Amino acid sequence: MFILGATTVRPIEIARRRASTTLSWHERTALAIGIFEIPLQLDKYFWFHQTDSEYGAVAGFNISITTICLGYLYATWLVGASMQHRKPSGFFIGIPLVVYILTVALSIFVAAVPELALFDVFLLAQAYAIFFYLANRLKTYSDLVFGIQTLAVTMLAQGILIVGLGGLGASAVGKKFSIGPMGLSVWPDGRVAGSLTSAVVAGSLIAILWLVVLPLNLTTRGQRTWVLTGLSLVFGLFGILLTQTRGALLTVGVGAIIIGVCMFQKRWLPFWAIALSLFMAIASAYPLAMMLQKRVVSGDDGSAESRMHLSLIALQTIKKQPIFGHGAGNCHLACLPVANSGAFRSEWYYTIHCKYLLVWVETGIIGLVAFLVGLGNSIRQGLVAWRQRHRYLSPLGLGCVAAIVGHMVHMLVDIFNSRSQVQTLWTILGITAAVYQLSLTSPSQLGRGGDSHVE
Repeated sequence: MFILGATTVRPIEIARRRASTTLSWHERTALAIGIFEIPLQLDKYFWFHQTDSEYGAVAGFNISITTICLGYLYATWLVGASMQHRKPSGFFIGIPLVVYILTVALSIFVAAVPELALFDVFLLAQAYAIFFYLANRLKTYSDLVFGIQTLAVTMLAQGILIVGLGGLGASAVGKKFSIGPMGLSVWPDGRVAGSLTSAVVAGSLIAILWLVVLPLNLTTRGQRTWVLTGLSLVFGLFGILLTQTRGALLTVGVGAIIIGVCMFQKRWLPFWAIALSLFMAIASAYPLAMMLQKRVVSGDDGSAESRMHLSLIALQTIKKQPIFGHGAGNCHLACLPVANSGAFRSEWYYTIHCKYLLVWVETGIIGLVAFLVGLGNSIRQGLVAWRQRHRYLSPLGLGCVAAIVGHMVHMLVDIFNSRSQVQTLWTILGITAAVYQLSLTSPSQLGRGGDSHVE
C-alpha cells in the first residue's frame, strides 16, 4: 500500500496508471535512436545555401534520422490513442516556447532572404516536436530514467570518439576521418571535434548532457545505471577537456556547483561522490592545465577579441530595427553594412557570437523576451521539482536547472544555432517538463516503490 498523508492509494490503480503510460519497447527504441543520432549528424540539407552557411546561418532544410524517428513516434502515439477510444487528457504545450517559435516564423516578413528564416523555423519545429513528445510521453519514473540513460549513452559515445581521436596524437591533427556516413575531425590546432565538425559544438553538447546525467548517477540504486552514467561522466569530462572549449568547462563548473551545493545542503550528496570528485579533479588537473595554458595564458588567436567587436556590430544593427528584428537566419546579412564600415572593416566577420544578441538582431526584442521567458520557465519547472523534496526525482529537476543555467552562461559567447545544439537543448527542456509534471502528480509515491530503483 502507498500512503499519501491520510489517503491510501491502491497499488492496483498505480500499476494500471503506469501500464497505460509506459512507452513500449519499440517506442523506446525509436526514441533512443533519435536522440543518439543528434550528435552523429546523419542528416541531409536540402536547398542548401553554401555562402550563408559559411557565415554561421542555418542554410537548408534538414532531414535526419531523428526526423524519421519523430515521424514514427508520433504516428505510433496517434494510432495508440485512437485505439484506446477514450478522450485524450490535456497536453503540456510550453506556451513561452510556442510564442518564441511564432516570433521566428513572423520574422519571415522582415527578412531580406525569407528562405533562411524558413530554414530556422523548420529546425525549431523539429526541436519543438522533440520537446512536446518528451514532455507528454515520459509519464513514469521508469521512462524518465530511460530518457536520461539515453543521454548518458549518447555522451559516452561522443566521449569515446573524442578520447580515441585525441589518443592518436599529432598524426590526427588537422585531419578528417569517416566511419561510414559519419565524419570525425580534429582541428589544425589540436582541438578534437569528434563527429560534430566543431570542437566548440562538441564541448557545449557534452557539457549540457553531463549536468543532466550527473544527478541520476548520484541517486540511482541500480548498479547498471550507476556504471553506465559513471562511465559517461568520466569520458564526457575528458572529452570536454580535449575539445578545449572554455565555455563548456564554465558550463560544467557552474552547473556542478549548483548541484553540489544544493544536494549537500539537503544531505543528499553521497560521501563517495565527494571522494570521487576529488579523484577526478586530480586526474584531470594535467589536461586542464595544458588547456588553460594554450587557450588562456598563451592567448587564443584573437578569439575573445573577435567576440567583442561582433557584439558591437550587433548592438549597432539592433538600433535600426529593435522591435521586430531583421529576420531569422539573416543576422550575417543584416550586420554586414556595419561590419563593412570604417570601424570594423579590418575585423574578422561572422554571425554574432552571443546567442541573446543574435536572437535580438533576428527577431527583435519580442523574440528575445520570448526566448528568455521560455528558458526561464523551464528553470522554474526544474526548481519546482527540486522543492518537492523527492529523494530520487527532485535531483533530476535540479540537474535540469543546472544544465540550462550553465548553458545560458555559455550562450553569452557563442552562436548555438546548429542542429545538434538546438535539438539537444530542446531535448533537455522536454525532460525538464516531464520531471516537473511527474513531481506534481506523484510527489510521494515515487522513491518508495519499484520505480525508484529502475536499472
